[in-house]
Amino acid sequence: MAVDVDKFVQEHQDEIITLVNHSLNRAGDIVAKKVQSGEVGATIQDVLPIMLYEILLTNTVATLRLVANMVNESAEEMN
Repeated sequence: MAVDVDKFVQEHQDEIITLVNHSLNRAGDIVAKKVQSGEVGATIQDVLPIMLYEILLTNTVATLRLVANMVNESAEEMN
């Protein structure tokens, strides 16, 4: 089975941009709450690891969902 990744990305570009923005906003909100509660300091050394973790977590889930959609759409086109 061949998957046309370029075509999928072009067709789902708006969704991908929305998912990336959601990921960044989610990470920012989580970090802001942790700083506000005093759980972590407001320094880059304290904030960056949490921010990276949250972005990675959200992007991984979003990427897996997009890949599943891409494979499913490709399989449907073959049938």
